[in-house]
Amino acid sequence: MRDEHGEEMHKSKGNAIWFEDAADKMGVDVMRWLFCMHNPTANLNFGYGAGDEVRRRFLLPLWNSYSFFVTYANLDGYTPSSEPDPTHRTLLDRWVLSRLNTLVEGVRSCLDRYDMLGAARQIERFVVDELSNWYIRRNRRRFWKSVSDADKRAAYDTLYVCLVTLAKLTAPVMPFLTEAMYDNLVRSQDDAAPSSVHLTAYPECDPSLVDAPLEAAMDAVIRTVELGRAARNASNLKVRQPLARVLVKTPTAELGDAVREFRAQVLDELNVKELEVVSSAGDLVEYTVLPKLPVLGPKYGKQLLRIRAALLEADAREIARRALAGEPVELTVDGHTLSLAPEELLIEERERPGLASTSEAGYVVALDTEITPELYFEGLVRDFVRQVQNLRKQAGLNIDDRIEVVYEGSEDLRTALTNFDEYTRAETLADRLESGDPTACPHTETVDVGDEDARIGIGRNT
Repeated sequence: MRDEHGEEMHKSKGNAIWFEDAADKMGVDVMRWLFCMHNPTANLNFGYGAGDEVRRRFLLPLWNSYSFFVTYANLDGYTPSSEPDPTHRTLLDRWVLSRLNTLVEGVRSCLDRYDMLGAARQIERFVVDELSNWYIRRNRRRFWKSVSDADKRAAYDTLYVCLVTLAKLTAPVMPFLTEAMYDNLVRSQDDAAPSSVHLTAYPECDPSLVDAPLEAAMDAVIRTVELGRAARNASNLKVRQPLARVLVKTPTAELGDAVREFRAQVLDELNVKELEVVSSAGDLVEYTVLPKLPVLGPKYGKQLLRIRAALLEADAREIARRALAGEPVELTVDGHTLSLAPEELLIEERERPGLASTSEAGYVVALDTEITPELYFEGLVRDFVRQVQNLRKQAGLNIDDRIEVVYEGSEDLRTALTNFDEYTRAETLADRLESGDPTACPHTETVDVGDEDARIGIGRNT
């Protein structure tokens, strides 16, 4: 069976994934999807390179989402319900079901216009950006937890509906992969179901599940997170290094309220402690405003130098705000008031000291880059946990196996693991965590933790 990362699989029977029968025909699915994503006004490039790009960009996220569901559904003995109970759905459940039904409506509209490119792009965006990279990742702990309660059931029901609907929605253009998904998700559970995904009715939008305000709010949250990650990458701040705060400017006050409402998700995704929504981008960046010489030079001649000096003395933040909003800027030069159009000004934006920021479409997200000793230790622990999890996979341990962990490392690492002992044990399922000689353990490896080498040994706790 494939794991949640989609790296391994063997054929099994019953309520489990099978793939080999469809694998030989996967090339056909790849080419059909490549054709759907092709702009008909341009030449169609195909071959191993283009096909592998489709596999990496779309097929793996789809298959891994499906594999994640089946892996945990098998562990928990989940069986789909004919009428899922909506009372225990979380905001994320309601959001993804709303997006799913909006997707169905959009795809049907595209197909009615013979717009395969538009339909394929909508499906790909939903699968990659929203289902795989947001809904499943944000809900992993609901599937991992040992208690099979109503909340966990709601998570299974929601993801099941998404995957079955996607199989039906994508079936016309990916007949073999979707047939494999449908056979295992539906036919293995219901002998009375149509014998093939291609014999089912095409999905229709359920308006009662569409929540446009919730979709807009979650879009603001996802954009904030994406920009925050971009700011991290640009400043070489590791994802596992916690930061003190994130400051966010949104295009509208309503979207700012949405970011506040979902602050817990933003903080978790960006690995920061506090979130602050600000009203002005000037709180996050610094501006320099200069005249565009090729435009204003012929118009004002020798007066241009005095215009430049006046701009440098003026409130750059206010001028930038007006110009970026498309408003004219009034400037007093030699006792006369000049009105400068936004296109006549050059606005340079730079980060404020101590902040790493990025902006797009009216959003500005800035991260506080100061790392205190406490934040540094927590970053070491998160890196250590990641390396232990990697070693668990290499050792072939089951996801629910309890383990023992022995490590050698720096004084900083020992201090960090002492301070965060309970967290480290919970994340790695370690019954024993101590400094010592890792070579006594069955599985050992030298790894990077932070910027230093450490040696980790693990073994199954029997």
